Amino acid sequence: MAFLTSLRLVDFRSYAGLDIPLKNGPVVIYGPNGVGKTNLLEAISLLSPGRGLRRASMDSLARMDKETRAPAWGINAILDSGERISIGQVPEHPRRRTVKIDGKTATGPQLAHLLAIMWLTPAQDRLFTGPAGDRRKFLDRFALTHNPQHGIASLRYEKARAERNRLLSDGIQDAGWYEALEADLAIQGTNITRARIETVTRLQDAINARDSIFPKSILKLEGHIETLFAELQNFEDVEFAFREQLAATRITDMRAGRTLIGPHRMELSVTHAAKAMPAAQCSTGEQKALLIGLILAHARAQSHMQPILLLDEVAAHLDSARRAALAEELLDLGTQIFMTGTDAALFSDFAHRAQTIHMKTAQ
Repeated sequence: MAFLTSLRLVDFRSYAGLDIPLKNGPVVIYGPNGVGKTNLLEAISLLSPGRGLRRASMDSLARMDKETRAPAWGINAILDSGERISIGQVPEHPRRRTVKIDGKTATGPQLAHLLAIMWLTPAQDRLFTGPAGDRRKFLDRFALTHNPQHGIASLRYEKARAERNRLLSDGIQDAGWYEALEADLAIQGTNITRARIETVTRLQDAINARDSIFPKSILKLEGHIETLFAELQNFEDVEFAFREQLAATRITDMRAGRTLIGPHRMELSVTHAAKAMPAAQCSTGEQKALLIGLILAHARAQSHMQPILLLDEVAAHLDSARRAALAEELLDLGTQIFMTGTDAALFSDFAHRAQTIHMKTAQ
């Protein structure tokens, strides 16, 4: 995997224009609130498949000047391997974006083959106490870094599920309408689940392999297809069993008006290993430490891909010992890491080992 050597923003969020050279390794971005630090991380996150770290709509990203919104926004990045990535809004279709690599139209999986990007933001501090869907998205971002086709499988699954749900809510009982959709649901749902199981296995191995000041987690997937994999092992057997069960639950699903089994109902269970306590019951500080531990474990599990990490306000609520430990663990990863904070002192443990960008006024 590559890293960014330069980044250019045009009419993106608070930036009319920005052009900065970048180095491999830690990059510290500091300054008061409201100067555009998180906006910069968001722009980098959009160089990967999906809607970025804020999951914002494409038409909300263009810069606002008083009450006038810019006609389109653009992000350009050059990688150390020489490729140029261009992401931008389509002016005539403001809800759409274009993706180009070296001037040629590209897809999400092609982006994922070039760059692996992960992030941790203050909004994720509620990950363990929030809805299960947030934990699925968190895990799927991990899965995408080592399986670029995971995103396509997820999109196809959701499309087929939406179409099946429409049949259910309309009371359609003709089996012929369901069979093709359920066959696709079974294939894509089994692919999604296998990718998640592989991801959790890699994460758990990375967690168990290294001592850290950040607490270890015990991870567990709980869901219908996960149970099938535990019982049947073989992909084709799981796919067949899932398809058969979708057919068997049509009447029940029709009463509910939606599909009640599948990877969209999976739960990621996280336990504080040393305390044998569910993460949701841990203190706020412990939950933050568990989250950081998961991000570090993921980066180590994907070390051959050198993932780019985006860490927004990561050091704000850590004590001095954990800030120092975090700095050493991040440096040990040997990858590009973008960190934001209000005060340069939060990153003093990096000494002269990080590129520093001081933002003084709103961009």
